[in-house]
Amino acid sequence: MVDVLTKAKQEVVQMEAVQAEALKVEVSQAEAVRVEALRIGYGKKKVAEGIHFSLPQGRILAVVGPNGSGKSTLLRTIAGFLPPMGGRIMLNQTPASDMSRAERARFLAVVMTDRPDVDWMRTWDVAASGRYPYTGKLGVLSDLDREIVEDALRRMEVLNLRERYFNELSDGQKQRILLAKSIAQRPKLLILDEPTSFLDLRYTLEFVRAARQLAKEDGMALLLSIHELSIARQLADLVVTLKNGVQDACASPEILTEEYIRNLYGIGDDVMLLRPWICS
Repeated sequence: MVDVLTKAKQEVVQMEAVQAEALKVEVSQAEAVRVEALRIGYGKKKVAEGIHFSLPQGRILAVVGPNGSGKSTLLRTIAGFLPPMGGRIMLNQTPASDMSRAERARFLAVVMTDRPDVDWMRTWDVAASGRYPYTGKLGVLSDLDREIVEDALRRMEVLNLRERYFNELSDGQKQRILLAKSIAQRPKLLILDEPTSFLDLRYTLEFVRAARQLAKEDGMALLLSIHELSIARQLADLVVTLKNGVQDACASPEILTEEYIRNLYGIGDDVMLLRPWICS
């Protein structure tokens, strides 16, 4: 009788493992973002057009290109800060225009290069504001909310700064607090504009580790713009390149060869590229 029960338990465990793996596959195949024939810009000024890509859950997409090519504008448009000038944006397989602000706030989180006006807030409160889409109007945190905020601060290695005021921190520390805030929001899509721009080497590498963990273990989709092509090569599953007002390519990071980089950025043969910039 004991052997029968043991065998039954083993079968249940095996079935749960199979179901868990199937769920991971389903999550990874679900589309976080799809853009089709997207045209972006400010007011009536077009910045780029012909943008089209799909980003599944659990994957990382890096947008690269010269200054002024539209990287930040693209992220702001997908985040809902700017209206698209044409084309279509789908978030979680729903037209972005059909999502309410509350739905969008629960689905995506954003860290842009401009700083929010939170200088006189404690860093704990800045990170905790990531939970506001889930709290009531009074913004009262539950025990679970506090655990999530603490975990996000720990991931970014800034839990020791929780009682400090935001204006007392270095630029790199501020960046990590804002990243923790977005992680605490527990979004399905995390949009990051130049996330490593204020980080030193150690914390850049820590960001790469944390980003991989968010994608692979938490199933989060990450959409980021970045200038460091070596980071794009290490981190991204997919690269979208922008040049001269259009999407130039949508491919794996292996596209970033020396020849392609020179063409994308208009770099002549007389300028030497350091190896970290090139995919070997």
